[in-house]
Amino acid sequence: MQINYLNLTNGLQAIERNELEYYRYLRLQSTACEQKRWDFIIQDLDNDFLMNLALGNDCVVYDYSEKKNCTRALYQGLEWVKYVLSRRWFGADVIPLVRGHNCQKYFDDCYNKLDKKTFRKIDYFKKHIDTKTLNLKYKTGKLCTQ
Repeated sequence: MQINYLNLTNGLQAIERNELEYYRYLRLQSTACEQKRWDFIIQDLDNDFLMNLALGNDCVVYDYSEKKNCTRALYQGLEWVKYVLSRRWFGADVIPLVRGHNCQKYFDDCYNKLDKKTFRKIDYFKKHIDTKTLNLKYKTGKLCTQ
């Protein structure tokens, strides 16, 4: 089953573009990525989003940018989410690529600094895992101009 998530605020463009009939909302902040607030990013993830990932549903996050073809929330933030969940839930040794650069060492260092509270949150969903892989993708583009 595919679950579509609109990243607030610019992900709402998917509605205007008539891309989706059914969708849910997610808040993954580009500014949190810029500020390197990695703990916050994981702790702020929506429970519905985490449960759908644990159940093995295909989760697609929509977001759009005013300036670039892809938002930082997606190319860096979602890559961080994939890295953390794959490592914690599946013990997978994922090589994260951010704009074509291997960020494994940096993400590994950040992962090792995550708060115990953060791990407790994502570990809650681990008991509901009904998949062998994380099915997480995104769709992006430039904002429509009127």
